[in-house]
Amino acid sequence: MHLDYLHNRDHVLLKSVLVINLEVKDNHEEAAVGGQLTLELCQKIEAVESWEDSIDEIIAAFEAKHRRKLVYSISFY
Repeated sequence: MHLDYLHNRDHVLLKSVLVINLEVKDNHEEAAVGGQLTLELCQKIEAVESWEDSIDEIIAAFEAKHRRKLVYSISFY
C-alpha cells in the first residue's frame, strides 16, 4: 500500500484540542439530560476568552454543580 497521501497533507502543529468525557447511561432519559449538560458545558467554555486558561475552573464548577465527574485532556496536533 502506497502512503504518499499521508505526507502530502498540510500539517498544523501545536494546535490545542480539548477532549471531555461525560459518562451517560444508555437510556433515553439519561441521554436527554446528558445532552443538556453537554450544551451547558460547551456554552461555559465558549463564553471565556481563553479556554486553556479557564478550563480547570470551568470543570470544577460543573462537577460541583451537577455532581458528575468529568474526565478531560488537552491534546495537540
